[in-house]
Amino acid sequence: MTTTPVLQAINETTASQQGHPPLGVMYEWLTTVDHKRIGLMYIVYALIFLVIGGIEAMLMRIQLAVPNNHFVSPQVFNQLFTMHGTTMVFFAGMPILFGFGNYLVPLMIGARDMAFPRLNAFSFWVSAFAGLLLYFSYFGGSGLYAAGQAPDVGWFAYAPLTAKVFSPGHSTDYWTLAVFLSGVGSIGTALNIVTTIFCMRCRA
Repeated sequence: MTTTPVLQAINETTASQQGHPPLGVMYEWLTTVDHKRIGLMYIVYALIFLVIGGIEAMLMRIQLAVPNNHFVSPQVFNQLFTMHGTTMVFFAGMPILFGFGNYLVPLMIGARDMAFPRLNAFSFWVSAFAGLLLYFSYFGGSGLYAAGQAPDVGWFAYAPLTAKVFSPGHSTDYWTLAVFLSGVGSIGTALNIVTTIFCMRCRA
């Protein structure tokens, strides 16, 4: 009994999916340009940083729960304030919106994928690297005692908090680079979504 090309392709696809080792599955996710997978990775990435930002908020609330509390030092509180605000805006709120946009927009307008699939993947990994770079400042941003120091420049990094006198070491540099790279990823994804909507919408 001969099988049609369609059935043969389905059988080969099913067999390849069942026989993939864990490393193969991981490689597929890391190198994917599929808008659904990238959307899911954005959402998972945002939820992870949402948990981290929530823990930082909880630590600040414990410090503010009672007067004259010494749960954390003033320096650590400033670091938590900066990291919480940056995390929630740039690495939780924005990525989860891009995740839903990546997943749903092509489906809603009848497109097979985003207009620029490789730019889509590039934007996600740039954003992911930005989040890791921000938190690497705990290890790489040498502070006053040559130890890791997170940024402590508030939500907006206004002077004079960004000056060397108030923020010794390279913690502010890590913050600046992380926000810049997050902006690169966000602009790439936003342009991709807009181009997809205007140029790949199915005709009514």
